[in-house]
Amino acid sequence: MLSPRPLGGIRVVDLTSNVAAPFASAVLADLGASVVHVEGPRGDDCRRMSPVRGDSSAYFEVVNRGKDVVVLDVRTPDGRQALDDLLDGADVLVTNLRPGKLEGLRLDAASLATDHPRLIHASLSAYGPTGPERDKPGYDAVLQARTGIAAVTGTADGPPVRAGVSILDVGAGTWLALGVVTALYERERTGHGGAVATSLFETGASWVAYHVAAHQVTGQPSGRHGSGHPAFAPYGIFATGAGEICLGIGGDALFVRLCEAIDRTDLLADERFITNADRSAHSAALRTELERTLASASADDWAQRLSTAGLPVDAVQRPEDLLSDPQAQRTGILVDLPGAGLRVPGVPVTFDGARPQPAGPTTPTAG
Repeated sequence: MLSPRPLGGIRVVDLTSNVAAPFASAVLADLGASVVHVEGPRGDDCRRMSPVRGDSSAYFEVVNRGKDVVVLDVRTPDGRQALDDLLDGADVLVTNLRPGKLEGLRLDAASLATDHPRLIHASLSAYGPTGPERDKPGYDAVLQARTGIAAVTGTADGPPVRAGVSILDVGAGTWLALGVVTALYERERTGHGGAVATSLFETGASWVAYHVAAHQVTGQPSGRHGSGHPAFAPYGIFATGAGEICLGIGGDALFVRLCEAIDRTDLLADERFITNADRSAHSAALRTELERTLASASADDWAQRLSTAGLPVDAVQRPEDLLSDPQAQRTGILVDLPGAGLRVPGVPVTFDGARPQPAGPTTPTAG
């Protein structure tokens, strides 16, 4: 039977701050690794991200869940010695110091490999470990702009928009955690550690692969489609008599079923809506027709009715609605953060039906 904490016995030193890299080591902690989060004397900047409560914040509690915290100034001889002592017993170092700074502190993978040949060195930066911009600072929104995510987010007649979730922070953190787990598996075969690296830039680039490919096929620039999709229609958020729903009609058969479910089979004979390509070309006109009908009932009513008809649809909710969502309760995705008094979504994976649970509180201690 699979354990819900498969990384039990793995020791991680977390020399990180802010969000992305700490999220990676939080995932490792959820999976059973023992993680020590090293903070400088000023504390992690994440502690001061709104909303703040005491000497911590909602962000800090989420991305540093399940970790022990030690305060070290690694620029001093005593602090560096304490860090080296931690590394002597570690399997993994997770860091988001810029590549040049890592080299200056002799904390890059090459510098550590001699004394720590089995160490997995996991690094997350803004722009990547190589190239002319490797030492540029960057945050999630900045890299959403650079990689084109912001350019394809928002409405066609509006400005580029940052996605409402820090998708590059969470995405890059997830990729780094996956890289660490893969490297640990490889170490079992070879006996050697190595360097794992990712960045906000590379993560953003990988997530616009479809748009890059589409441009090469069509020769057209990428555009913004609101909540819709350039390849499907109807697809996205639609107004109802009360609230909004999201429809995901990804093919002709589903469109037939939708028209039948809302008693609008007349749309099936409209030459603008015969095929998915036709509907995509006339998505604004189709939206007008659908919202005219959807105005007759609420989002919840339509979501129930259309779901019963076997259609991919749901009402638009706020994130905090998950706290009372029956499906969230049933799947067990909500977990308690020990010592924080918070209940949040946890790791979205189970092992033989058991979900990893966060470990104890994060209480800073001096190194």
